[in-house]
Amino acid sequence: MKNWKRVAAFGMALSMLSGTAMLAQAEEGGIEYAGPEEPVTLTFWNGFTGTDGEVLVDIVNTYNETNGKGITIEMDIMPWDTFYEKLPPAIATETAPDFVLMPTSRLRVYGDQSLASMADYFDYAGSNFDDYQDGVLESFKLNDEYYSVPMQIISHYLFWDKDAFEAAGLDPETPPATMEELGEFAKKLTDPSQNRYGFAMDFGGTNLLYQYMMFAFGDGFFDEENAVPTIDTEDNLKGMTFAQDLWNAGVSPADIDDTVLCSGQVGMFINGSWMINGLRNAGRNFGVTSVPAAEGEEAKALCVPVGFEIPITTSEEKKLAAYDFIRYWNTTEVCKKWTQKNGVPPYLKSVAEDPEIAGDPVVQALVPALTYAYPQFQKITVGASITADYMEPMAERIQNGADVQEELTSTQAAVEAFLAEEE
Repeated sequence: MKNWKRVAAFGMALSMLSGTAMLAQAEEGGIEYAGPEEPVTLTFWNGFTGTDGEVLVDIVNTYNETNGKGITIEMDIMPWDTFYEKLPPAIATETAPDFVLMPTSRLRVYGDQSLASMADYFDYAGSNFDDYQDGVLESFKLNDEYYSVPMQIISHYLFWDKDAFEAAGLDPETPPATMEELGEFAKKLTDPSQNRYGFAMDFGGTNLLYQYMMFAFGDGFFDEENAVPTIDTEDNLKGMTFAQDLWNAGVSPADIDDTVLCSGQVGMFINGSWMINGLRNAGRNFGVTSVPAAEGEEAKALCVPVGFEIPITTSEEKKLAAYDFIRYWNTTEVCKKWTQKNGVPPYLKSVAEDPEIAGDPVVQALVPALTYAYPQFQKITVGASITADYMEPMAERIQNGADVQEELTSTQAAVEAFLAEEE
């Protein structure tokens, strides 16, 4: 950690810059950034279209009103598919935003030819390297150098509607302990005549239902250590057959979006912690827990580190201004607000130790999964293509009645061939 205290020499070099920003050596260590010499507007892209995006808007607006440095952020929130489609050509044509948010699994997709190094971020006063939980920052590196700084680390969870449980004769305080029990509960909660369903099943959606069905029965579709697909396995056959059978039992509505999930129409669903704010705003009486494993199996989960990145086209002046907002985000006050509003597990020690956070049952329910969750596609650049072009279509075909074994076998072969072409 001490190698990040490269302050004196770096500070002297930066203090020689003129016409971009006011910089000075801080007495307590680090470089003080007083702001740009002239007011500056930063463009900021991300895909937080869910209810958590409302909280993000509020935080950005507060920063704009209070930073006192002449920095204004203009934020553009769009669906992630649109974001990923627009960003590469924007960088290529030098029309990219000044900074962005995206999962760190995308770092290798863009690489150092598209993203600027953020290795100097921790040289600035207010960038408290030691406040991050142990191991957190490793997921934000590309080739052992920081190309991203944390914004959040989340996983996926099982949400349940306590009122729906009680109406169906289930204990509203006790979620299913196994995946098999989840299936039983889903059937008890389903009453199509009342437009009520037990378990929302969006096979190919971003909630990664197919991944968690595979996890529940002991496997998964990708070996992270060896960077090879593991789609066609006996455990995955069990998981996807279970999912197909449950879908065929009619426990899920056909159309699923955030409104349906927050309406009380479904008794259970798997999704990320970004749903918490929407459920609260909708007045739902809900619980949240780790996604259960099948009987006799150990629970598995993915974590999704999301960070701030700066395109290589961003000027030095705007990079330093973006750093100011990122430091603002990574303060105890702002990260605490994000955690409380969205139920996101805290990655700053100062937030985790805050009495209000330590006593929040929703936040505490999210923490256990992060002790075993892992980030996906850290060793390859084409993970997004595997998900979008192979796994999601496979899951949707299974949902529509395709033979599970045939789908697993053919998709395994297709992904192997795709990876061989990419080598």
